[in-house]
Amino acid sequence: RSDNDLLTQYEVLRKPTALAAMPSLDRIEAIQEAMKREFPWAQAALETIMSEIRARKRFGSKVLGMQPVLLCGPPGSGKSRLSQRLSELLEIPSTVINMAGMTDTKTLKGVTRGWSSNRPSRIVESVLRTGPSHLFLLDEVDKAHGYNGGNGGDPQEALLDLLEPLNARRYGDVFLQTECDVSHCLYILTANSLSRISEPLLSRLSLAYVPAPGPEYSLTIAHGILRDLEKTWRIPEGALQLDPPEMRKLTGLSPREMRRAVLAIVGDSADLKRFTLH
Repeated sequence: RSDNDLLTQYEVLRKPTALAAMPSLDRIEAIQEAMKREFPWAQAALETIMSEIRARKRFGSKVLGMQPVLLCGPPGSGKSRLSQRLSELLEIPSTVINMAGMTDTKTLKGVTRGWSSNRPSRIVESVLRTGPSHLFLLDEVDKAHGYNGGNGGDPQEALLDLLEPLNARRYGDVFLQTECDVSHCLYILTANSLSRISEPLLSRLSLAYVPAPGPEYSLTIAHGILRDLEKTWRIPEGALQLDPPEMRKLTGLSPREMRRAVLAIVGDSADLKRFTLH
């Protein structure tokens, strides 16, 4: 009975559903310029992503889409934040799937009925929740590998079907026991290194390098952190501000270190009056 109750929720996916429209060329250019301002150290990666979207639009594509992209770069280079910001500007929902330490295919393929943890794949669950025009961030894919001799499958091998357009139209979910069309989803993968990613998987991806931002970009990163905190805390844009001496203290820090430092500054009891909403 519990299986039937869950399966009933997915009946809606048998019906036609709307896809996200391809933005206008002017909008595509505006998105790229906004991303360049926020991620000036990653302009080559942004061009890799946006050039295909631009080309699709120029040749008459009406549905938003792009080839799966792998963003490779050192920790703290902003790969994950860049991906999530792109989904916001494209006005499509996104889901982060952390693949670091993933040793089986349950998240990507679902869990077979009969197990207490049975459920459809995260991919299909997200499509049910928000529709098929969805951006999936597959984070730290280089750190996902199946056990030798294990029966849980290799996560990287499961991605081969997901990221091949023809196979993605008939992607098998082991819980639903049917083929699902997830070819309209967008996929961005991140990795710190290419050495632990299989050649078959790399062949399905458009590669882009994201370098670590230098100290000259500290001010840009700090402003981005403040805006992200405002969104997370649901407070008005511009409510969080740092004065020039405080900004100078952040110069040279990695984005992760900078975020901790910003939180320490705005949470400092000595600045209680300054940061309190009256």
